[in-house]
Amino acid sequence: MPLLEVRSLVKQFPVSTGLFSRRWAQAVDHVDLTVNAGETIGVVGESGCGKTTLVRCLLRIIEPTSGQVIFEGDDLLGLDQPSLRAKRRDMAIVYQNPYLSLSPRLAVRDLIGEPLLTHTSLRGRALIDRVVENLEAVGLSADHLNKRARELSGGQAQRVAIARALALRPKLIVLDEPTSALDVSVQAQVLNLLVKLRAEFGLTYLFISHNLDVVQHLADRIAVMYLGRIVEFGEAEKLFRRAHHPYTMALLASTPEPDPDIKESSVALEGSVPSLLAPPSGCHFHPRCPWAQDRCRAESPALRVEEGRLARCHFLVERLPALKN
Repeated sequence: MPLLEVRSLVKQFPVSTGLFSRRWAQAVDHVDLTVNAGETIGVVGESGCGKTTLVRCLLRIIEPTSGQVIFEGDDLLGLDQPSLRAKRRDMAIVYQNPYLSLSPRLAVRDLIGEPLLTHTSLRGRALIDRVVENLEAVGLSADHLNKRARELSGGQAQRVAIARALALRPKLIVLDEPTSALDVSVQAQVLNLLVKLRAEFGLTYLFISHNLDVVQHLADRIAVMYLGRIVEFGEAEKLFRRAHHPYTMALLASTPEPDPDIKESSVALEGSVPSLLAPPSGCHFHPRCPWAQDRCRAESPALRVEEGRLARCHFLVERLPALKN
């Protein structure tokens, strides 16, 4: 049984279009996803594709419109607040910017100690010892206990955020662009830390990013999102070797390839993500796809299996590069 299973998840936001009228923006559009214990799932796509909304729905930080989020056999969307609070011991999130996610009023000892005070009976010296243990796990020390976020470098602040997420030894940690606000050299250090912690504590990660290089470093499987939908999902190594969806091809083409033996794709990603208030008919990607056909404009493709992967495209078997507009 998967640790986490998402079934037909939908999130709509009301948007006012006049004094007495409104429309609905569908930020998450019937998403299905499975996450097995011990693996890292990467979720990638451009800004505005629904990645962050998806993970906030999974944790019920915002309430989904419909669907199911099954964690260890229980549908989180059907739990009352006391039951959900108990489940949250096993889930945590690390946000993009540690200076915004960590309270500037609290010292590091209180930032990491807060979830321990809320969910455990640890107090006094035992609580401080556990806080120090978490700090040491992320490469910091007791010297940081009385510091506040503003006194830390970006990398140190993000390590504190990770230590806070790790405090209760959760089974699932959601990483929402955890390195994008850091310098490149610090990004590598934090990524290596996440790899170490996953092995040491048997963690499961759901890693959100727009940077394919970062996701490739960690992910076992990758879900590619576009305009609220998953358009491709499969093993990371296979996806990087040969993408099946035009959007994935374009994302890969925009990433420099250090391996000279791998032929770079010539697919160019042009234009921007359409408005959620007026998504294109048929395949949402067709206005930006170099191989779009009449069928793409009229009919929405379903996810189908191709070479062990799921992809949402009408023309996978026919080999996209052979098609003409």
